[in-house]
Amino acid sequence: MDFDTLIDRAGTYSLKWDNPKNSPGLPDILPFWVADMDFPSPPEVLKAIAHRAEHPLFGYTKPDREYAELVARWYAERHGIELGPDSIVLAPGMMASIAAAIAAFTAKGEGIIVTPPVYQPFYSIIEDNDRVVIEAPLARRAGERWEMDFDRLEAAADKAAAAGIKARALLVSSPHNPVGRVWSEGELDALLEFAHRRKLVLICDEIHGDIVYPPSRFVSMARVVGSGAKGLVVLSGPNKTFNLAGLHLSQVVARDEAERKAMARALSAWGFSQPNAFSIAAAIAAYRSGAGWLDELLRYLSANRERLAAFVAERLPGATIAPTEGSYLAWIDASATISELGLRDDAEFAALLETEGRIRLSAGSGFKTGGEGHLRFNFACPRSLLEEGLRRLDGWISARRDRARPPRPL
Repeated sequence: MDFDTLIDRAGTYSLKWDNPKNSPGLPDILPFWVADMDFPSPPEVLKAIAHRAEHPLFGYTKPDREYAELVARWYAERHGIELGPDSIVLAPGMMASIAAAIAAFTAKGEGIIVTPPVYQPFYSIIEDNDRVVIEAPLARRAGERWEMDFDRLEAAADKAAAAGIKARALLVSSPHNPVGRVWSEGELDALLEFAHRRKLVLICDEIHGDIVYPPSRFVSMARVVGSGAKGLVVLSGPNKTFNLAGLHLSQVVARDEAERKAMARALSAWGFSQPNAFSIAAAIAAYRSGAGWLDELLRYLSANRERLAAFVAERLPGATIAPTEGSYLAWIDASATISELGLRDDAEFAALLETEGRIRLSAGSGFKTGGEGHLRFNFACPRSLLEEGLRRLDGWISARRDRARPPRPL
């Protein structure tokens, strides 16, 4: 597979590349922020889309049972989980599916627990649906390792109850965006026990579940069966795995029939009944034929991950990078560098880096509590692009250091 070729995405309505801040006469901003990859999707996917485009009609689409069977086979072969196809509900993109889960299992004014620093749209999707965000921040232990803090989870639920807010759901990112943790089986079991004891519905966003690096092992919550599966919905999809985010397709795995029906009703209430004609063709091809491509992708991403970690260690004294066990998003603690450069915070660092250094990263404070002083770096790109981004970052920091140094006495 060719992951080295640079593909021009300008003019494709790309959120990542068609950046309004790109200025005539200046080098284009290199984007390492939004979480999509700068690699083409698997060849089989491209062929499937082209084949579908050859047909001149694009009416309503309703996939047959094949899609659910392919997803079930994927879970069996990649994650060792036996799913019945009837456990799987087709859904739109991930955030729309989370919104449907919020509508299905909570009421306006009720609380939903999140574990920041976490993907910022978790906050907006809760608040825009007139629910209350309840924070139970992750703990940072053993240097850069981030962990679930079960004392904070308990305290957050108690504090909400004392304030008259009924906690009704727990929304979890697994693997976690942005800190890169792949939660252990023990941590996930403890989360499920907490949710059951507190009578919370556990909504598990596993969109990055296929992007995991050895020796870490992804454990899907979809493995839970029997009575333990009540109050548990798992959201996944091909979007991150095969770079199909713009096609907006995901699936809900719900072992419990009542939860499955509740999700189906909520999706129907949101107006979702059929997928995009191209999304279903692409996803079927991906799950049918994309395993070998994914294996090669993971090897390439792993080398990029190691290159970025080496750069941080060598060129950013005082900065540290969390072990990226899953996803293609590096979580960098740049607090020392921000202080050294005399900058106010991570937001100022990211803003100046973009306008002066022509490279765009995500400011950690955007991921809420615990993200302060951090940067998120998307390394899912051709190696030459990564190297150019690191060259610009290094050059900008060197220039800012020179500017920050006091003048030598005469």
